[in-house]
Amino acid sequence: MRELRVWEARSPSSARLSQSELNQLFDEATLRAVVLVRREYPNVVGVLVHGSVARGEPGPFSDIDLLAVTGRGKKASEFSYFDGDIYVGVGFLRVAELEKEFSDPKAFFWARGSAKSTRVLYDPKGILKRILACWRLAKPTQQILEKSLWDAYHNIIEYSGKLRNGWRNRDEYMTRYAAQVIAEHVERAIITLNDVSIISENYLWHQVLKAKKKPSHFGIDYPTARGLKGTKDASEIYRSTLRLCSETLRLIRNDFRKKAKHKRLRALMAEPLERHRL
Repeated sequence: MRELRVWEARSPSSARLSQSELNQLFDEATLRAVVLVRREYPNVVGVLVHGSVARGEPGPFSDIDLLAVTGRGKKASEFSYFDGDIYVGVGFLRVAELEKEFSDPKAFFWARGSAKSTRVLYDPKGILKRILACWRLAKPTQQILEKSLWDAYHNIIEYSGKLRNGWRNRDEYMTRYAAQVIAEHVERAIITLNDVSIISENYLWHQVLKAKKKPSHFGIDYPTARGLKGTKDASEIYRSTLRLCSETLRLIRNDFRKKAKHKRLRALMAEPLERHRL
């Protein structure tokens, strides 16, 4: 099913509604979306809603994120449309794919957080209820922890070199780009070390900043490197990001060095950071 309408400006009338009125407006649109999905795709075994609608706190400019779960067979393509002035997005996932996220380091913390703030809209056989119940109580395996930290550790080292090259060549674009990539991998390391369940993109910033295990200057360096502080001074970004690199790598080493069984991660953590000029 193709996208039914291109993005258009949201009616200002919704901005004047109370929270209870917004909840009713979005709940009605959500129920209509479920009816549409079940009619057009009768093989779905369940339908979920994520985000602010699931949490019962939609704003006047929120959208509806539906996930339709199917059994076997060909998976349908995602689609979107407008219900009045509310944007509705519908994605599709097989049951096996939903369960597989238990072992995916890149998806685990997001999926577990999502499970805690997801509402089941249609689940006649209780399949989704069972999966979500497992997800909410799930703990990351040693393999997930080590793969996540390996990815963060070696990417921070790699992009610290790109950061230096960008600064040395007076390439401000490369300097800022490398800083943003480093901040993203630092973010991932903090999520892993603190076993954070990510509720949504809207809450990620707050959840990461509130983490207990984090670099000493994290509150300053992370938003600067991420490009969220609004500084125009590339030298400040460069200095903050280098400090963010060294403090994060030391944090990972101190917290995980004795626990790691991943050979490449252990070997990399055994190298002096001075070798990487950190």
